[in-house]
Amino acid sequence: MFLNADELKELTGYTYYCRQIDWLRSHNWKFEVTAQQRPKVARSYFESRLGGGVASSRGEVELVGLTVKPNFQALNQMRSR
Repeated sequence: MFLNADELKELTGYTYYCRQIDWLRSHNWKFEVTAQQRPKVARSYFESRLGGGVASSRGEVELVGLTVKPNFQALNQMRSR
């Protein structure tokens, strides 16, 4: 659900929570701060921000969560102008 302490340290390069928070803010990452002033980054956000793919059982990478489709109607309207 959330990155653990070691994963946050690896991501930010910092051990201290205040430094991790500074790094997350300076790199525009979404996160929450717990009552103990520890940053919490959702694992799904981390995965989507750093690639968005998951390995399949055959070792291939499958993209997840991508549902963007072109708006052909808008393109046709632009073309007709």
